[in-house]
Amino acid sequence: MKLRTVLVLVLAGSMWQGSLVLASPASAAPVGEFTTFAPVLGGSSDPESIAAGPDGAMWFTEYASNKIGRLTPSGELTHYPVPTAGSLPFGIAAGPDGAMWFTEWTGNKIGRITMGGVVTEFALRTNGASPAGITAGPDGAMWFAEKASNKIGRITMDGVMTEYAVPTPGANPESIAAGPDGALWFTERTGNKIGRITTAGVVTEYDVATADSAPGGIAAGPDGAMWFTERTGNKIGRITTAGVVTEYPLPKAAADPEGITAGPDGAMWFTEASGNRIGRITMAGQISQFPLPLSNAGPKGISAGPGGDVWFTQVAGNAIGRITSSGVITNTALPGAGVNPTSGLASGPDGAMWFVGRTGNNIIRVSATGAIKEFEIPTVDAEPLGIAAGPDGAMWFTEWAANKIGRITMDGVITEFSISSDVASPAFIAPGPDGAMWFTEWTGNKIGRITMDGVITEFALPTIGAVPSGITAGPDGAMWFTERFGNKIGRITMDGVITEFLVPTPGAIVLRIAPGPDGAMWFTETNSNRIGRITIDGVITEFPAIAAGSSPRSIQWGPDGAMWFTEANSNRIGRIAMDGVVTEFTVPTPSSVPFGIAAGVNGSIWFTEADASRIAYIGTGRGTMVTAAITGRAAVGSTLKCNRLNDSAWTVASTSRVWLRNGKVISGATGRSYTVRSKDSGKNISCRVAVTFKPAFNQMGARAKAVKVQ
Repeated sequence: MKLRTVLVLVLAGSMWQGSLVLASPASAAPVGEFTTFAPVLGGSSDPESIAAGPDGAMWFTEYASNKIGRLTPSGELTHYPVPTAGSLPFGIAAGPDGAMWFTEWTGNKIGRITMGGVVTEFALRTNGASPAGITAGPDGAMWFAEKASNKIGRITMDGVMTEYAVPTPGANPESIAAGPDGALWFTERTGNKIGRITTAGVVTEYDVATADSAPGGIAAGPDGAMWFTERTGNKIGRITTAGVVTEYPLPKAAADPEGITAGPDGAMWFTEASGNRIGRITMAGQISQFPLPLSNAGPKGISAGPGGDVWFTQVAGNAIGRITSSGVITNTALPGAGVNPTSGLASGPDGAMWFVGRTGNNIIRVSATGAIKEFEIPTVDAEPLGIAAGPDGAMWFTEWAANKIGRITMDGVITEFSISSDVASPAFIAPGPDGAMWFTEWTGNKIGRITMDGVITEFALPTIGAVPSGITAGPDGAMWFTERFGNKIGRITMDGVITEFLVPTPGAIVLRIAPGPDGAMWFTETNSNRIGRITIDGVITEFPAIAAGSSPRSIQWGPDGAMWFTEANSNRIGRIAMDGVVTEFTVPTPSSVPFGIAAGVNGSIWFTEADASRIAYIGTGRGTMVTAAITGRAAVGSTLKCNRLNDSAWTVASTSRVWLRNGKVISGATGRSYTVRSKDSGKNISCRVAVTFKPAFNQMGARAKAVKVQ
C-alpha cells in the first residue's frame, strides 16, 4: 500500500488550533465564510471526445474545464472556452460547413466552432436533454443523441432543430454515427439495443444478444456494417444494415470498451477505459490490444486522424494520445492533472474528513489541521465514487469501474469485496439501520447490501434503466435512493421491498438524497435545477429558487437545521431552509465545480471541488459538534473515564470508544472506562470517541487530549 502525506495550506478563513485534539468546542465559523485548502494536485480538463477537423488538426471536448481543444500533429495546443459556464462539452464531430459541432451535456445546447475559434450555441428544444454523441448526417445536417430525454435530435446548419423519440422508454441513446445505408445508427446504453433512424425520422431497433451489455460507441466499418462497443458486455459488436448482430468477446476481462472508430488500415480501433489499453479488431474478428504508457489513463474518445494515426482522449490521464497502425503510442499532456475528488465525502469516526480521488485511484483523509494522507486502492483503475462511515469503525467505499466495494480502516488497511453481478458499477454507499452498508448499482440497476463480513445481497429495481444514484437511511427505518434516469425517488425496506415515487418534473435527473430535520427526505435535481422534498408517504414538493443553470449535485442536513447543497455549474454552495428559502454562497476558487458535501465535526459544511482538486468547508454559525475529554488520575491502577459531549441537535444512535497508548490503539480497550496498567507508565494515554447520529447513521469523531501516566 502506498501512503503519501501532504500538508495543505489555508487560503482563506481559519483552521482549528493544534492537532486532532478536541477537548473543548471550537469557535463557530461565520455563516458563509469559506476555508479552502490548496490543491493536492492541479486541475484537470477531462478530455472526453475527439474528431479530426478539416484543418488537419484534432479537435476535442474538455468536459471538466469547459473548453474545446485543438491539437496539431506537431503538438501545437489551443483551447477555446465555451460561452455557457459549466456546460460540460461532450461529443464532437466535423460538420459539412467546415466547422466543428459539439454537444453540451448540462448546457443543454449544441455548439459550433469555426477553425478560428468562434463559437455559436443553439439551445435544445427539450430541457434537460443531456446531448451526448453527435455526427454529420447524409442530409447535410448534424444528428445527435439526447441521452436523458430519450430522443434523437437533428440540427441544420442554420440552427433549425427537430427531435425524434426513441421507441424504447429509458433507452438512454448515447453515441451516433452515419451508416453506409443513408441512415443514422445509434447505441442505447440502458435499452441494450442498436437503433437506426432514417433522415425522415423513422426508427428501428435491434436487440443486442448479451443482456445488459451497455452499448457505448458506434462507427461505420469498411465492410459496410456498423461496429459498436459493449461496455459491460466486454465485447465488440458488429451489426449489418439488415440488423444481424455478431459479438466478439475481448481477451481480457473488465476492459470497459468505450469509443470506437474505423482506422486507416482497414480495421476498427477502440478504447478500453478500465483495461487502460487501445484495442484493434480486424473484419475477421481478430483482436489486438496495446497497453498505454500512462497508468490509469482512462482512454475514452477515439478517432482516425492525419498522418495515418489513430488519436484518443485519456480522461484520467488528462492527455491526448495517438497510436500508429503498428501500435506505437505518443502522448500530449494537457495542462494540469488532478485527483478529481467528486461526490464521495464523509465524516469519519476519527474526527477527520474522508473522500475519494476518482482519477487518482485513492482514498484521501484530511485531518483537523489540514494534513492530508492518501491511500492507494489495490485494484488499478477502480474509480472510487462514494464513501461513508460504517458501524465497524471503518470507512466503506464503492469502486465504480472495478465492480467492488472497498473498506479502509483508520490506519489505511484496505479490503475489497467483489460484486457478483458482472458489471454493477456501484455508485454511492450509506450505512443502514440494520448494521449493514447499502449501495446503488448504476449499470446493474440494483440496490446492494453488504454485511460487515462482506456478504453481498442485491435487489433489482422495478424500473428498467433507472440508474440508481444517491442513497441514505431515512427516519422510517428504510433506505431511500434516487433514480437518475428513472426520474424517481425509491424506497427499500430492510427485507428488500421497493416502492418508487415519480418526480413531477420530467427529465429532472435526481442525483443525491438526504434526510432533513423536518422528517422528510430532500434531494437534488441536477437538470431541472431544483431542490426536491419528499415526505415519508411520498408527497413531493419542488423548489426552483436557485441560480439558473446551477446544476445542484449533493445535499446534506446541516448542523444549523437547514439543508446544504453544492451547485457544480454556478460554482456555489446553496442553503435551503425548511420553508424553501434559498441562500447561495460563491466559492472563492473560480470554476471549481463543487460536488460532494458533508457536515464536519467542526460544525461547518465540507465540500469537494472536483475541477480544482480541493477540499473546503463553509461556516454554518455552529461550533464543534462532538468533543472528548479524559477525567481521572493518570496513575497505574487508577481508572480513567472517556467523556463525550454532543453539542449538535441530532439524535445520538450510539457511541463507541477506543483507548490509545502513544497514539496506537490499545487492543480490547473499547469501554468508557480504562484501568491504567503498569505498561502504561510514562506513556501518553488518550481516547477517541465516535458518535453515530440518527436518522442517516452518519458519524463524527473526537479525540481527547492525552494524559501522561506518572
